Amino acid sequence: MKQVYFALIFSASFLNPNCSYAQDVHIPEPGEGFSFNTSFLMIAGVPDGYAPGLIANSQEFQLIRENHIGLSHFGVAYGLGYSGHFYHGNLHIHVDENGTQSVRDLTGQPYKSNRFATEYVDGLIELRYRGKTNKNGRYNRVYVGGILGYKVDAYSYQNSDSYRVKFYNVDGFNTLRYGLYAKVGRGQFNLFYFYGLSPIVTSGPMLPDWSNATSQNIGLSITL
Repeated sequence: MKQVYFALIFSASFLNPNCSYAQDVHIPEPGEGFSFNTSFLMIAGVPDGYAPGLIANSQEFQLIRENHIGLSHFGVAYGLGYSGHFYHGNLHIHVDENGTQSVRDLTGQPYKSNRFATEYVDGLIELRYRGKTNKNGRYNRVYVGGILGYKVDAYSYQNSDSYRVKFYNVDGFNTLRYGLYAKVGRGQFNLFYFYGLSPIVTSGPMLPDWSNATSQNIGLSITL
């Protein structure tokens, strides 16, 4: 009986993650998480006449559920998010009283702020890798994934000393946005890069100049 008892104790030690025999096994904690990405917004394939502002940016809020692959360092995460993309620069999209859109070049004209913007509801999926956790609870991480978003709003805004206007529901921007991204870091703070595969504009007065324009982002991701 003693031999059976000690055999059971020995076997249970391998099944118990808190036991000293299993301390080297990486067992991440599954569950929900939150991610906030803030990044500089760059445009590839943009025409020469467009001068992007230094404050062009994207802001993304994401709720994520993660499932781990066995006891490995890998996991798969999926979730939903909401993102805003703010194209500061010298081009203004004007809408007249008949709803007709036109593009105006503000180069050389005084203005305080000028931008057009898009907002999307996003679905995302990630393949995640985590290194070993140190004594402070931190670990290296590499996440790669993809995003598919559906446009819920697009607007144009201009503010000058004597003129301020905002046009809602501006047409011409892609209904869908999709692309690939990566997050690399340690602990809660990560470098973030997004490579857009979808054109920004699909119709309207910004074509054909913007027919090949896609977005690229580089910035910071905070994952909790």
